[in-house]
Amino acid sequence: MSLFDVVGTAPAMVQAPPLARPAEAAVAPTATHETSRTRLLVDAIRRRLPGARVQLTDNKTVLLSQSERDGVRVVRVHQLFLDAPTPVRDAMATFLAHGDRKSGRVVDTFIEAHGHLLTGAGRALKDGAHRGAVHDLLPMFHQINERYFADRISAEIAWGQSQGLRRRRTSITFGSWDQRSRRIVIHPVLDQPIVPTLCVARVLHHEMLHAHHGERRDGNGRRVVHGPEFKADEARFHEAGRADAWFDAHLDALLRWRPGTALRL
Repeated sequence: MSLFDVVGTAPAMVQAPPLARPAEAAVAPTATHETSRTRLLVDAIRRRLPGARVQLTDNKTVLLSQSERDGVRVVRVHQLFLDAPTPVRDAMATFLAHGDRKSGRVVDTFIEAHGHLLTGAGRALKDGAHRGAVHDLLPMFHQINERYFADRISAEIAWGQSQGLRRRRTSITFGSWDQRSRRIVIHPVLDQPIVPTLCVARVLHHEMLHAHHGERRDGNGRRVVHGPEFKADEARFHEAGRADAWFDAHLDALLRWRPGTALRL
């Protein structure tokens, strides 16, 4: 797993008391490139709740909820969970079925890790969303696009919004690429005077590689996002070793950072 795609941040709103009984219905995934991820999510829920109807939403107030309609259990899941790893999908399904607190904490941790991305997807960006207090992402994007991609990458660029924290992070997501909106969002922890521009550019380049390579399936149908070609292109980034060494040296400080405070190394 890449340093820039690791997880960890603060619980969002989860409403999912277990219902008395499951019921039957179906959900059909839509966009082709989303089908496999949607199916993984739906199957994980239906293993715990056979026959449940699963709806993907972009509701940023309640990310996970369920209800019963005409004898049918309806589960609403924010599309953020399309990128959840298997343990998180399973924990989410267990939480929906049984209200298990341990599983709920796993779900909270995943939501915390991606909370800063919620305002960056599914709605129009505000003017100047690429300009942070310190770093402006747009000039970096244009320079990287010209140098590494022959100006072929088309994407929106934004800083994520800070989220409150209830507990210490154990991991962190520095950037994300949303294929649906063709949008790159960078974690606000990197918009600090003490963070080298090189390191911000390193994360931005990584997310642009996602836009360039897309995703594929291996022989077993598993999703591959950091294949050999992706990694080879990532290694060509100018001074990649120096940028990665900075992240390695200061990861603890980045994990400790709280919104509204200065990053202390």
